[in-house]
Amino acid sequence: MRFTCLMLFTMAACTVFPSAVQADDVISYRRQVWPILKRHCFACHSGGKPEGKLSLATAASIARGGETGPLVVPGKPRESLLIEMVSGAEPSMPPKGRPLSQAKIDILKTWIGQGGKIDSIAPLAESRVVIPREYTHAPALAAVAFSSDGQRIACACRSEVVVIAANGQGPPLRLQTNSDLLTHVEFSADGKLLLAGGGTPSRFGEVSVFSMAGGKRILSRRVSQDTLFRGGFSPDGKRVALGGADGAVYVIPLDKTSPPQRIELHSDWVVDVAWTPDGTKLITAGRDKATKVASYQTGKLLRTVDSSAERVSSVVTDGVFAVSAGKSRTLIGYQLDVALQNVGVTGAGNGAKPVTRRNQYVKNFEAQPGEVIDIALSGDRKSIAVAGTAAEVRVYTVADRKRTAVVKGVRVPVFCVALNQNASLLAVGSRDGRLEVFRLPKGEQVFSRIPVPMKKAVTRR
Repeated sequence: MRFTCLMLFTMAACTVFPSAVQADDVISYRRQVWPILKRHCFACHSGGKPEGKLSLATAASIARGGETGPLVVPGKPRESLLIEMVSGAEPSMPPKGRPLSQAKIDILKTWIGQGGKIDSIAPLAESRVVIPREYTHAPALAAVAFSSDGQRIACACRSEVVVIAANGQGPPLRLQTNSDLLTHVEFSADGKLLLAGGGTPSRFGEVSVFSMAGGKRILSRRVSQDTLFRGGFSPDGKRVALGGADGAVYVIPLDKTSPPQRIELHSDWVVDVAWTPDGTKLITAGRDKATKVASYQTGKLLRTVDSSAERVSSVVTDGVFAVSAGKSRTLIGYQLDVALQNVGVTGAGNGAKPVTRRNQYVKNFEAQPGEVIDIALSGDRKSIAVAGTAAEVRVYTVADRKRTAVVKGVRVPVFCVALNQNASLLAVGSRDGRLEVFRLPKGEQVFSRIPVPMKKAVTRR
């Protein structure tokens, strides 16, 4: 999920550190520790290949540590690798720039001595994001979605959801969340509700649901200690499922009282989740290079599919096939009702691996002109749109893989796409914050605009 990787690590830390820490001060990871780590350590310890296999991108990875062992020993600062690295005679962290000040080291020591707890799930009022009235720079569009009637389009614009008319006319409806970064938006099947998923990296993952009758937020739940990614409403509209940065899928009921369900499936980020039409299965895409099928009722893993040599970025399903795409310019469809057929083994001893016959259930699409970042399913589940780093978006029928439209000249890279109910309209969101809508199959542009209000440039005379 390239758009996520590009956006998660761009927020700057701004915190005032005290000159001294008193013995009875309670240190907040969220407010005091995280800004130190982000400013001094994040450049080397994030991304796909962090130094020493130590990633600070998620709370789970911080707890796991790196190749030299745990980063923090709760209650024991002197035995914690973190303190050793930043406060030695020749500190090895940070490798460049000025060493940490004693005030910052004291904060880290005190935090570890108090148990090294990560207070990610904080009261909503403590972290409400301030949305600017006007933007000086347009935020990248992380997700777009059509309403079921095709009359409205929702856009994930950093911390807010902006809803505009599908013809581009009229004022936008701006819906605020508590997340620093939204990664998913989706209308319910009846168009009455709007889902927004996201969070703040290493702090919390948040699900927000808005009523489209007035734009009132009717649900806001924090269900994880890390950002949530893409997913969607269940077919019955009673719950939502979103992928997590901790390798789990979170299924959240909309009744406000039932606890969320956490299903552990992947060893890395779950970047997308799709429900089967009958609501019994979840199809997941992971940064661990796998597409997986799991039972919603039991949480049991039903199948793991090695979908590509690179990480998977997106997945959709029509109930018969699950179509996934990743970094390798490949789009693959997997038939859900055909089991893997073992035809032999390769290797010997403990290294032996089963060999499966793939051609019985794999539908290969044509090679794409660029890296695939996002794929989207039409409302009737008959068509998919494919977009990424190439300056075009391609549309196919799911059943026979027939290409039905090519829209050229889009702004790149494309971070997100959406189709309306019958695939007659295509919405495209790009890194520069611009939303473009095209009429299919000819690819005629309906409009192009930045959904958020922008400050007008001042002309000097």
